[in-house]
Amino acid sequence: MRTHNTPRLCAGPQTAGTPIKFWNVASIGDDEGEITLYGDVVSRQPVDWWTGEPEPGLYIAPESFMEDLAAVKGKSNITIKINSCGGDLYTGIAIHNAIKGLTGHKVVVVEGIAASAASVIACAGDEVQVYPGSMVMIHGVAGLLYDYYTLADLKKLQKDFDASERAIAEIYHAKTGIEVDQLRSMMTRETWMVGQEAIDNGFADTLLTDEGPDVTLSADKKVLLVAGIRHDVKGFRHIPGTIPIDNSIHAAPAAGNKHAAAKNDGPKKEDNKTMTLEEMRAQHPDVVAQIEQQAAETARTQERARIEAIDSIAASVGDAQLVRDAKYGETPCTFFFFKQKTAYEIGVRLVGSEMCIRDRYTPCYRRAANVWLSSGMGAASQTGRT
Repeated sequence: MRTHNTPRLCAGPQTAGTPIKFWNVASIGDDEGEITLYGDVVSRQPVDWWTGEPEPGLYIAPESFMEDLAAVKGKSNITIKINSCGGDLYTGIAIHNAIKGLTGHKVVVVEGIAASAASVIACAGDEVQVYPGSMVMIHGVAGLLYDYYTLADLKKLQKDFDASERAIAEIYHAKTGIEVDQLRSMMTRETWMVGQEAIDNGFADTLLTDEGPDVTLSADKKVLLVAGIRHDVKGFRHIPGTIPIDNSIHAAPAAGNKHAAAKNDGPKKEDNKTMTLEEMRAQHPDVVAQIEQQAAETARTQERARIEAIDSIAASVGDAQLVRDAKYGETPCTFFFFKQKTAYEIGVRLVGSEMCIRDRYTPCYRRAANVWLSSGMGAASQTGRT
């Protein structure tokens, strides 16, 4: 029976190595500290599957957040500023508990939105302040499932989901005084609270009189722009219909990317004009030269990696011409394609029939695949996978 992966539970839409920090923990006085939390709550910094580079966007990750709290430990007054649509539940609870454990008086300011797991973090404040346009949203947990599951597996997952929702509801209960069953019903409905509504329900304590955040929604209701920060909200079902629609907002490549809201009180800036390559060379020659240099260095690095990857299994191929063509021929190929092509051609030679290799359900194909694996290439192809 195949094993399956235990899902990370999310209280918000989801999104290695040392994370790029999009939070800030700072001592701003002898007895005052400030924590700023913007972007998606994630269990770790997302990285590109192909390159290993950090994904663009604003993320709140736990890798070094806990250590950063040392800057405000012992402070009598701590301000926590939040603008987040949530994300990973376990990370949200961990950050909530860490902030809750600070000894000073903690004031949470919802500068834009505290949704889902971010609303859990907000409940760590001794006082929660909102602007008239600030939004707080609570809903049930969700998890990404894949692979094979038995009925017993799914029953266990149901219990895990239920326990997680109870944990969230208990945190909300401690803040609001609302009964847990009523809170869970509100979570099931995906409840949004704006400004005074958050106070009425006990999720906030003080309504700020200053000008609140600018909030707009894309026409497809997938991107929410709050105080200049983009949030991916395509996983939310009941976004308030009172939020103004901005047709200039396009789908974001990653949640949390900064985006300047379009203004209607003046002429459009020429900075946004699209330029041709020739215009770029004429107006910004240094920038173009730098981009081209970086592109050339990247290309050289990728080409070296491609050659080295092919060489790593060349001895198992046993066909020097095939290896040379893959590396330097008229149509050089990637390491992945080279493995597939090599397996195919070896299979044709061994089995003697191209037609049966194409049919993946024949004994011929299985025999060719087994020969390929036993040659050592199959083992090589697994190197580096987790």
